[in-house]
Amino acid sequence: MISFTKAVLFSALMLTLSACATFQSSEIENATYHDSAFNDMNRAPSSLIPPTPSSDEKSTLDPLYMRTQADYYFSLGETYSLAGDPKKAVESFKMTLIYDQNSPTVNMRLAAEYLKLGMVSESVSQGEEAVQKDPKNLDAHLLLGGLYSSLKFYPKAMTQYETVLKLNPKNTEAPLYIGAIYTEQKQYEKAIKFFEGLTKNPDYNSAHLAWYYVGRVRTEQPGKKFEAAAEEAFKKSLKEKPEFVDSVLSLGSLYAKQGNPKAATDLYKNFQKENSPNTRVAEVLAQIYIEKEAYDLAYEQLEYVESSNDDALNTKMKMALILIEQKKYTLAITKLEDILRDVPESDKIRFYLAAVYEESNQSEKALAQYKKIPVSSQFYGESVVHSSYILKNLNQPDDAIVLLEGALKERTDLPQIYAMYASLLDDKGDYAKAVDVLGGAIEKFKDNAQLRFYYGTMNDRLGKKEVVVNEMKKVLEIDPNHVQGMNYLAFTWAEQNANLPEAEKLARRALHLEPADGYVLDTLGWILYKQGKLSESVKMLEAAFKYQSTVSVIAEHLGDAYYKQSMVEKAKKMYKRAVDLETDQGKMDEIKAKITAIEKQELNGRMPASEK
Repeated sequence: MISFTKAVLFSALMLTLSACATFQSSEIENATYHDSAFNDMNRAPSSLIPPTPSSDEKSTLDPLYMRTQADYYFSLGETYSLAGDPKKAVESFKMTLIYDQNSPTVNMRLAAEYLKLGMVSESVSQGEEAVQKDPKNLDAHLLLGGLYSSLKFYPKAMTQYETVLKLNPKNTEAPLYIGAIYTEQKQYEKAIKFFEGLTKNPDYNSAHLAWYYVGRVRTEQPGKKFEAAAEEAFKKSLKEKPEFVDSVLSLGSLYAKQGNPKAATDLYKNFQKENSPNTRVAEVLAQIYIEKEAYDLAYEQLEYVESSNDDALNTKMKMALILIEQKKYTLAITKLEDILRDVPESDKIRFYLAAVYEESNQSEKALAQYKKIPVSSQFYGESVVHSSYILKNLNQPDDAIVLLEGALKERTDLPQIYAMYASLLDDKGDYAKAVDVLGGAIEKFKDNAQLRFYYGTMNDRLGKKEVVVNEMKKVLEIDPNHVQGMNYLAFTWAEQNANLPEAEKLARRALHLEPADGYVLDTLGWILYKQGKLSESVKMLEAAFKYQSTVSVIAEHLGDAYYKQSMVEKAKKMYKRAVDLETDQGKMDEIKAKITAIEKQELNGRMPASEK
């Protein structure tokens, strides 16, 4: 955001330029044509050279013709300027100078158009020429001062503004710009003197603006004293003009900086109630409500912004995201479809729309939108992954695999596609191919911790425990806080009955990062079980089952811990639960064998039939 000081300097320039809009033809009686007047390296076409009444170069041209031509080209320049064509405007104003070389107004208009073209040095030259032609022209001095200021030629700018005050001590523009220059140079007290002086000037009818600048200067000065002075200045500005939005926003920002967000919020709310709702205030207030998760209030403010701006795409997007957050999917879809009609080329909007369709179980519509996202889009990878998930859930895993294989032919730079492809191969039991795919992927993305994690788990399916351990170690080298990697390595060691103290440390660290993860709790409980720390093991495994009550292996581990603690009935109950949850027949038989063994021991009287 441009600083307020620079904004003042820029406004100096533009206000001055706008003040030069009316052309005043200078006296051109007895004007004489000299060929050298055209010798400016930018000759007009010969067809535009005014005819001479005789071959005598000292002959005078018709004054009426000269005036008519000057007026014509000046009007043409104004037309081009209003049409947003500064190049043609420059050409026309230069032609104007051919017929009226003494007009400072034309130089000032040229300065304006050169500035639009970014040709600042040419703009300055025209401003200097305007001042030379009419040293008492206040607008010309203000213009040149603004141009110098834009180039940070502050002493030269100050000279122009001081000249304005000498010519007209009551001028109210020059003090404003002088104050801005002092602020830019961090001479704050001098700046304050000029701004406050304006508030006492009966000819100055914008005291609210001067107090606003005082407040902005004070906010640049560190310390509680200056914060209080800034607050007072902004309040004075609002007293002069209660609807002045800039002071409201600056005062609210000051309150937030002071750690008083309630005061800022109350200020904005009261402003919106007491005045016609302002879109700038609404945007700030909406963001505050969003951060507080007060989505209904935020939505209300965003509606103000949307209603006052036909091109409020960013606002509409915020509204859609609020509706998604509130799970109001039907309304979110309507809003996103509305946005997409305005910007059909937006892959981002299309991706969000597809995701909401997916979330609301409109699978076919979601797929249709995902498929429209082009290969070149930054959302392509995620759109392919989501599409494959949908196809998998629609019991079309082969179609999902075909989709992913096609995507990998188009883009080899998207790791998430490799991961999803391997996941589907895992579901099919094609572990060797999954390992092959992931092996190629980690060659491309050596520092991708998640791909290495998947590569390790696929090798686990093939029984390659040494590869599993090595890959999980690499995962943790890349990302020391990779909870899945910590948990998998710790569990692998527990299953191998190896490195149990180190495994326990890993599991406890993972639990610290994810205290509500049932799988991590299960791993830690199982490691404690392996170490004979049975009481603590039971507590951890019970907590794990609480979070993951539909996972067979966790129920089985808890049954083992109960059995070791002679809680036989609890063990049998948990084993039966594990059987109900298990889908692998071989594993089901193993758990049933544990139940049978307990029942045989009970029948033989070698174990109490109930808990003691």
